[in-house]
Amino acid sequence: MKGLKVDQFVSSPLFHALGHDWLIDCYRHEDGWDGWDGWDDSASFLIRLQGEYKDVNPTFRCSVMTRDGKMISLKRILKGDGAIFESAVEKSPFQRQVFAYFNIECALLKDGITHDGNYELICSIDDIDNRPNRFSLGVSKSFNLQSQIGNLFESSETADVTFDVENHSFRCHRLILAARSSVLKAELFGNMVEATQKHIKIEDICPEVFKVMLHFMYTDTLPHCDFETASAEMVQHLFVAADRYAIEGLKSLCEEKLCDSISLDTFCSTLALAEQHNSPRLKNSCVEFIAVPDTLMSWMLTEDYIDLMQNFPSIIAELRSKVNNISSSRDLKKRKK
Repeated sequence: MKGLKVDQFVSSPLFHALGHDWLIDCYRHEDGWDGWDGWDDSASFLIRLQGEYKDVNPTFRCSVMTRDGKMISLKRILKGDGAIFESAVEKSPFQRQVFAYFNIECALLKDGITHDGNYELICSIDDIDNRPNRFSLGVSKSFNLQSQIGNLFESSETADVTFDVENHSFRCHRLILAARSSVLKAELFGNMVEATQKHIKIEDICPEVFKVMLHFMYTDTLPHCDFETASAEMVQHLFVAADRYAIEGLKSLCEEKLCDSISLDTFCSTLALAEQHNSPRLKNSCVEFIAVPDTLMSWMLTEDYIDLMQNFPSIIAELRSKVNNISSSRDLKKRKK
């Protein structure tokens, strides 16, 4: 984006969501958008539909990821939000296809986000009604691939492999599991002994966790009630299972929920989990949580602190360094104000 003029942009590769093809146009503006406050020296991302305008009703989320795995949400302005949106897209040659506008200060792209001059943009486009069986193309529900594959899991019809987890058995389909997990693909179709077995014993995972994991693999969703009300311990076990079988989508969902539910009771186990399973995003959330002076003092008086110091001394050293850096940064900002 360096050197681009106000009316120039670069575009992302084409990607598919909700039955349509989308692009993200990236602009850099050193003079702001028509004097709107706070838009000077900013980068803009316009999400647009490829080709002819169609009747879609999506919702958007957009973030950039720092080198240490932290997600920074971008300011969002949706189509229909009046003058601000119109001003943001007026120089785009694709105005009618633009659905959302995101803005970020260019200074942030220079501070801890870029990777060798590049940055990672995370964009999510979802059905605004959040109905798993609804297609934006208006296709009959009887043609819903997601639902039909999910029904295979519920009915176990044509299943060709059984997983024995403690005293529970789960009848599954090798092809579906192999398509969703590279680890299971190697086990079920490689040179491992599981490739010839009809019954496979699973250890170190409880049946409840294994069932939720399978549900996600078949439907790309989680049982809503079960996951929303799940305990931190349950989500932690699900996170470990997702990492074990390389199911990145499920791992990301668990990371998000664990980041939102960090408390003094769960801090140590969550931090240890982040270290053991290489999750910079989860680790960074733990550091931000504990960097508050009162929270830090309360934690250091608990037995969890002593246990973590004995079992993971390297984490304690790293944690102290990061907490000091965050505290120094906060003090500097206060003095500036």
